[in-house]
Amino acid sequence: EGILLIFVRRPYDIGDKVAISDPETDTSASGSSTWFVEKVTLYSTTVRFATTNEVATYSNGSLARLRIINAKRSPKAIVYVYNKFGSDVPFRMIQVFKASIENFVKSRPREWAQLNGFRATRVNLEANFIEYVIVLTHRELWQNVGPILQSKADLASFSLEVSKKLDLRYEQPPKPIHLSLDGRHYQRSVGRDDGSASSGLQQVREMFKKEE
Repeated sequence: EGILLIFVRRPYDIGDKVAISDPETDTSASGSSTWFVEKVTLYSTTVRFATTNEVATYSNGSLARLRIINAKRSPKAIVYVYNKFGSDVPFRMIQVFKASIENFVKSRPREWAQLNGFRATRVNLEANFIEYVIVLTHRELWQNVGPILQSKADLASFSLEVSKKLDLRYEQPPKPIHLSLDGRHYQRSVGRDDGSASSGLQQVREMFKKEE
């Protein structure tokens, strides 16, 4: 089975970046962790982890039952950048944000091939936010992941700056904390100083004094 993998299927060549995973497990939308193929024989394949330079050897028979993603043979990378906005943000402000992203992408034609989409992906009214995703096609293949990650980081930083200028930054609402001391119910909100914190601390101190 391993020999058939190498001579018939030929899923990789020396120098390719590959990701090896269970075929029943979904891959990551942000890209898979990859290994460089360094040596191929009839019975085994030697790979080097791109991030840490660690070297591993697989039997070709074991690889025949796994999913092998070849970054060099894959099309241009598709990148996702997520943003959260408060649910009370006017839609016209979201459109201004989108226009800013479009101009940013157009001004970098050597990095981005196109803007594929800008859409809402999740609405959480309890946490008071709407999540949007920016979907883009990069000009590089996943084989050359460095420029892709840098472009993604630059876009994320630009998105943050635009959010600040348009006052779109999402702030998570304070979460209540419930404590029960001596049968009495005490409640306050995280990040809100209304005097309850010092009162609760005093109750804790009194509780320890009683035990002494």
